[in-house]
Amino acid sequence: MSSKQTKTNEQTHFRTCNLCEAMCGIEVKHDGAKVLSIKGDKNDPFSKGYICPKATALQDLHEDPDRLRHPIERTANGWKTISWDDALDKVAAGIQSVQKKHGQNAFGVYLGNPNVHNMGGMLTIKHLLSSIKTRSRFSATSVDQLPHHIVSMHLFGHMLRIPVPDVNRTRYMLIIGGNPLASNGSIMTAPNMRQKLKDIKARDGKVVVIDPRRTETADIASEHHFIRPATDVLFLLAMLNEIYDQGYADKARTNNRAAALAPEIARLADFA
Repeated sequence: MSSKQTKTNEQTHFRTCNLCEAMCGIEVKHDGAKVLSIKGDKNDPFSKGYICPKATALQDLHEDPDRLRHPIERTANGWKTISWDDALDKVAAGIQSVQKKHGQNAFGVYLGNPNVHNMGGMLTIKHLLSSIKTRSRFSATSVDQLPHHIVSMHLFGHMLRIPVPDVNRTRYMLIIGGNPLASNGSIMTAPNMRQKLKDIKARDGKVVVIDPRRTETADIASEHHFIRPATDVLFLLAMLNEIYDQGYADKARTNNRAAALAPEIARLADFA
């Protein structure tokens, strides 16, 4: 978080694009409220100057004439501007009315991305939701990544203990149903995934994609294996069966939780 000012009114600020987990460093040049340019910060030790089109589109969002800059209310005569006090009072009254008539869970909440990349949101949303007392909560997480959290909770004891691939050092990367070239490596926080995957191959590593579709990632992978949709569970069971059948689980430093899976794997061997 730094800035510098030239002899003119032009200023340069160094910030982080928070539109996805890649968290790329950006260099923003502006003159007052007018954005002059948004580029990748070449001195950012993490992203090293890389940005995707979403970062440059921040200027479009900032200057969009339809961008909401104050609360508005829909009336019979169209939309009208109201104060923050009036807006908050109306929202609170509406929540109370719905929950009084139909129960606490009748009120639904949806949290979009990137709430988890916003310090204010991270500090306040939990308390807001706790005070509303509704179980009808939805978010970008519940749409596309909640299974990651559930599996991590069962395997590692907490929903946020998600294993993150070491893409900068690995020599073999197996991607099942993922397309990091499109998602910028969701949850991995890995800017410039295209280059990172190329780097794996450059150090004599392999990138293997399992996907029923020829994705952008599959196009640059070392290998792409098509799989019939809805058969992923059988493929994964076969892999688990091989791990236990070949004794790899016994050789590894496995904990009691992994050892306890052995009887289940044997029982499911016929499916694998």
